[in-house]
Amino acid sequence: MNFIDKAFESNLSGDDFLQAMADIYSEPEVREILDKYPQFVKDVILIIDYDYEIQMEGLDNVIYGHFGEQLPEILKAMDNCGASNEADVLRQAKAMTPEEYDENYDVLCDKLAIHNDYESFWDLVRNYIDASLNA
Repeated sequence: MNFIDKAFESNLSGDDFLQAMADIYSEPEVREILDKYPQFVKDVILIIDYDYEIQMEGLDNVIYGHFGEQLPEILKAMDNCGASNEADVLRQAKAMTPEEYDENYDVLCDKLAIHNDYESFWDLVRNYIDASLNA
């Protein structure tokens, strides 16, 4: 039984479920079977990955680095949970030429949830979890 199964079995919700999904880093092999779970589970894990990446490596790695390959899925996950403002900033950054991106880097970063109402961003994710579990 993996951490996702345990979260469902324990009837976790909201922040407890969110915290349980952070165990993806101790059980990375679970990524290979995420399709067997409801979409919101994969979305939450993608958002956790995004958050980790933005904090540790920054916007450059999300837009242009190896993590950028996952950007379409991350955008969908953010849209699914209602974090469309964050997704829009990433879309804007991705649509820019490298020169425009460099010129607007600070403005883009200032718009990210991590530099604004970070708690509200995570409230959207927690509410998405609760709504998905109660659907």
